[in-house]
Amino acid sequence: MPEGREGAVAIEAFAGRLRELKDGTSHSFESLARRIGVSRSTLHRYCQGKGVPGEFATVERFARACKADRAVLTELHRLWVLADEEYRRGDVPAPAGATAGEDVQPSPEPARVPDPGPVAAITPQPAAPPQDQAPDPGPDPATDAAAGSRRSRRWLVAGTAAALIALAGAFVLWDRDGPSGESSAGKQADDRPLFSGVCDEPLAMGRHDGCVEELQKLLVERGLPLVVDAQYGPETLRRVTAFQVLSDLPVNGVVGNETKHALYESDLRVTTWSEKEITDRIREVFPGEAGDQAVLISRCQSRLDPFYVLANENGTRNWGLFQLTDFRVRQAGGTTLDAFDPEFNIQAAYQLWSQNEDFRDWPFCLPALDNPQNQDEEEQSGDEDAGEEPAEDQP
Repeated sequence: MPEGREGAVAIEAFAGRLRELKDGTSHSFESLARRIGVSRSTLHRYCQGKGVPGEFATVERFARACKADRAVLTELHRLWVLADEEYRRGDVPAPAGATAGEDVQPSPEPARVPDPGPVAAITPQPAAPPQDQAPDPGPDPATDAAAGSRRSRRWLVAGTAAALIALAGAFVLWDRDGPSGESSAGKQADDRPLFSGVCDEPLAMGRHDGCVEELQKLLVERGLPLVVDAQYGPETLRRVTAFQVLSDLPVNGVVGNETKHALYESDLRVTTWSEKEITDRIREVFPGEAGDQAVLISRCQSRLDPFYVLANENGTRNWGLFQLTDFRVRQAGGTTLDAFDPEFNIQAAYQLWSQNEDFRDWPFCLPALDNPQNQDEEEQSGDEDAGEEPAEDQP
């Protein structure tokens, strides 16, 4: 293990698994990097343990390009969560130079700032701390000196024990009150599992316990299909994101008080088209042979799931049957809520196809058109995260 990285066990385990998957394919680093939407040098750094992807979506794309099955994807998610936590602690220093065969060029990734979890929000955050955001990771080290001065003044102003007690009481009330204005005493009397003490913290990617199992059951009751396995992984993140969009909540994939209340109290019941209705409509909209090809593209992109959501490493998301990017949804005159409507998604995809009468806007899934049998085999293998558009959202 390179000098200065004796403690980076999780990162090395994650990188080693990536190397094993890469070695099991005939693809070069350049070919794989192009398929998953990162630079060659960035992918090389991940496989050498010199960096960790900021979003699991990048790992999903890599696994899919290496034809990994569901079991491998689950294993990769576990390894990524541990490696990401280790990376955020600063266990991996910036590499001083490149190893043999590695491009000596800066990574295109933005500098990491510690955050409460690997979830990228796409909605502007309000000035006050939103209910569905994990706790603040702490002050910026650059402001430590000023913060120390403020702390000294605060102690002088506080003065008496009574003032300190009043301040603590006010903080508790602010922190514990839910979006409906209920008091902490009211919360303690709430017998709904997600408001119990053990589930009090926001739920996010990487958690695995009874709180997540309760969350998954509530999502299923709302009509969002999901395997109830108590693991907050990529599929649960997709369903939480979809529920937040459908419920007009802040979209961040984190289940805080506002989302918890909506899960228990809203009247939302999701219904959508069957797979047959989807494929029949696609063939009606796309002419001739293009209809069958469009079905293959949609199956590759989303497994014909109208509520399929995929986060990209740059903070954007892809939506619905044809995994329209944020930009494409806006270009079609719609919103993310519209993107869950099969008719809107199919019509927007048709408009893209009709510009050149080809499927160049879905390059990742073009091989499915040449060999549909492979597409069927991959569906049968249980790979629940097959396909997506390139990571870059167009300007």
